[in-house]
Amino acid sequence: MFWPRRQRLIAALVLTLAGPTMAAEDRAAGAPNTQLPPFLAVPGAWVRVDPGQAPWRAVGKLQGTVDRLFSSCTGVLVGPRTVLTAAHCLVDPRTGRYFPPSSLNFLLGYEFERYADHALVTSFTTASGFNPADISRTRGSDWALLTLDRALGTPDRVLTIRGQPPAVGATVTLAGYNYTHPLILAAGPECRIVGRAADRAGRLLLRHDCMGSHGVSGAPLLMRDGKAWTIVGVHVAEIDDKANGVAAIPGKLDRRN
Repeated sequence: MFWPRRQRLIAALVLTLAGPTMAAEDRAAGAPNTQLPPFLAVPGAWVRVDPGQAPWRAVGKLQGTVDRLFSSCTGVLVGPRTVLTAAHCLVDPRTGRYFPPSSLNFLLGYEFERYADHALVTSFTTASGFNPADISRTRGSDWALLTLDRALGTPDRVLTIRGQPPAVGATVTLAGYNYTHPLILAAGPECRIVGRAADRAGRLLLRHDCMGSHGVSGAPLLMRDGKAWTIVGVHVAEIDDKANGVAAIPGKLDRRN
């Protein structure tokens, strides 16, 4: 989620060696790249998805810069000016305090150096019970709503939150901007809810077997209800970097700005 300066330089070098040639060709052609990068063509792992297609078109990259610290998470539009993400994405790990809203921005449909739209964060509200000084014990409240300075969420780019948590065994999917491939939106398809847990306050958490990593924090855990996609959770942690993730269950929205 948080990249100190040295790691950002290393990531930039890796991306220079592995991917920018495709990005340059895409810009020259004026069309998105549809070829699956070979480093993502791993069965059962991450696969690249098109940020212009449903349901991915509601997902974007949440970025923040404070001093020399760069943060990167994932968020999803749940209203014209409202983004759902993980609350811990808003916390400066050096101080344990929240980032200033003005340091955060949301890039909708981000891919390589392009995005469908962009807005600045003007304010945010974290779920009741979340403690930035004790994140691991308040995971069940590890979600937040961000207010943007302009409306990005057209009706076809807004996803709704499912009222009831899914049953164990339900099929779900997770998509985000993981730190190994931060320039593309990648998904862990055909995942499942493998169990339930609770934080120290007794708040419900979902355990899933989608692949997760840094940068995917805040990504929506999605489930198809008939023809529609709904949000059933917000990815907040993974266990031992394995396909064993934890998602908080967002409550009722108190605003739809």
